[in-house]
Amino acid sequence: MRGFADRADVAAVVLLSGDGLPIQAEGRRPVDAESAAALAATFTRHAAAFTDATGLGGFETAVLETDRGLAVVTRVGTDWLVVLPADDADAGALLYDLRWHRAALLALL
Repeated sequence: MRGFADRADVAAVVLLSGDGLPIQAEGRRPVDAESAAALAATFTRHAAAFTDATGLGGFETAVLETDRGLAVVTRVGTDWLVVLPADDADAGALLYDLRWHRAALLALL
């Protein structure tokens, strides 16, 4: 997890359980891991209900754009990974890595 957080395009990363408990948080940007984990668990449940209601299938990844940056929430097995990209990150490249290397990432976590 530390290695992923050390990427130049990642400001912070939080691994959380499906139950909303923080497992590990790393990175250069401070994150309230307890609050983020609890809120992300609620968010992922609602996002899954949304994808079911719209016929899109299972919820895997969401990108939240705010006035201060991006947040990526992605499934890794039964857990969730919240990634805050660095301000100058190429979000497309980061999303590509998260999607196509999910199995390898899961093995590392």
